[in-house]
Amino acid sequence: MSDEEIQFEDVAYREPLKARRPDLDPRVACIAYRVPQHEDLPIFLDRKTADAIERHALRDTSVELGGILLGKECVDEVTGLPFVWVTEALEAKHYENTQASFTYTHDSWEEITRERDAKHPELDIVGWYHTHPDFGIFLSSHDLFIHHNFFDQPLQVAYVVDPIRQDRGFFQWKDGRMVQVGGFWLCDERGDRMALARFVNELEGIPTADGGGGGGGLSPRLEAELFAMLSRPQTVAVATDRGQSAAVFSLLGMFVGALAVAGFIWLQTLGRTLVDQSEAIKSLKVAQEKSTVSSRDQITAERVSAKEAALDAILHDVKVDPASPKLSARLSEVLAQRDEAQRAMGRLKVEKDALADKTVALDHEVLAIKINTDAEREKAKKNEEELRQKNADLTKQNDELQDVAEEYKRMAKDNGLSDLRKKYQWAWYLALAGWCGFAASGIGLAAALARGESDDHDRPSNSEPPHTTISIT
Repeated sequence: MSDEEIQFEDVAYREPLKARRPDLDPRVACIAYRVPQHEDLPIFLDRKTADAIERHALRDTSVELGGILLGKECVDEVTGLPFVWVTEALEAKHYENTQASFTYTHDSWEEITRERDAKHPELDIVGWYHTHPDFGIFLSSHDLFIHHNFFDQPLQVAYVVDPIRQDRGFFQWKDGRMVQVGGFWLCDERGDRMALARFVNELEGIPTADGGGGGGGLSPRLEAELFAMLSRPQTVAVATDRGQSAAVFSLLGMFVGALAVAGFIWLQTLGRTLVDQSEAIKSLKVAQEKSTVSSRDQITAERVSAKEAALDAILHDVKVDPASPKLSARLSEVLAQRDEAQRAMGRLKVEKDALADKTVALDHEVLAIKINTDAEREKAKKNEEELRQKNADLTKQNDELQDVAEEYKRMAKDNGLSDLRKKYQWAWYLALAGWCGFAASGIGLAAALARGESDDHDRPSNSEPPHTTISIT
């Protein structure tokens, strides 16, 4: 569709609004991009809107993109001088564009009108923007035609962005023609002035301390480069790269496998050590319980011995009347009980001695288990040190392999191997040609010698060589 067929009669613009300039408002932070001139139209662009335009421009740098600028056409309430404040931007979704041109269509304008009425009915159309990827900042004849016919209000501006050369600029009406302003202001709320400063530094190519873009996140350029890198098709690797990758991944697989085997061995050793320690603790607990029982038995035996001694003293002091058979029988019964208690005491003493011997043996076994556990722990520690050394050796071999791969890749890139192969092939061809020539010369010489011998054999023996007669007149 040609430019002459586009009509915008349904677009209405409001009268300039009396307002305070943003750079004079204490609630707004403003930072100049480039150097605004005194005679230029003051143009104020919100940071979030500028960021959206930058991201739109970087989305596709192979063709021109564009959209509409929304905001307020104002006059300063103190000085009465005009200024423009751009607060929103709408992307053109239905348009005709090429590598070096951008054209609005009826569909694009209707879509922009509907979107403005739905989202920002209180804002004016204060201009338009489009991109010049790697063309620079200017207005072509086609751009001037669009602006003269469709954005001819005195305060309507044009914004051009070159995402390749990282440049941008506004154009204003002045004396009936479009001229570029020396600079403009970027605005944000007073509390976001740090983010605004980072964003302006990003636009002007000034490095910041934290390296971040406006808003504290990824800058528009870094975000576009990241998307381009993620969407870039992967190239098919050559056989050399595949071989190098296979070698590297094989080495990594061996390394991971060695670590897995070492970990399994270490876990097995640790498990056996824990089992041995658990058994030793159980044995020690049993020995302690038996020792407690033995101690109780010893106390009981001591008490019985004391009772027996007391009983013996009493019986020693008691004098029995032979004429009293009942008392005599009772004394015999008591003496029998004493003898039985002494025999039980003897048995308990034997059992106590046996338990003491078994306790000593268990103590020796516990000590041996502890020694074996310490030995296993030292062995596991030694194995761990050996595995760590092997890990370091494998890492060193991996680094050496990567260095060799990089060197081979560099040599392949410089065509060093290709040149050497070509030289070797030429040397082989020359050698083969030399050998062929030498063989041909040998065959010719042998044939000449054979022909001479045949002539000598056919000539008669008495024949004389021919004489040449020279006649002189």
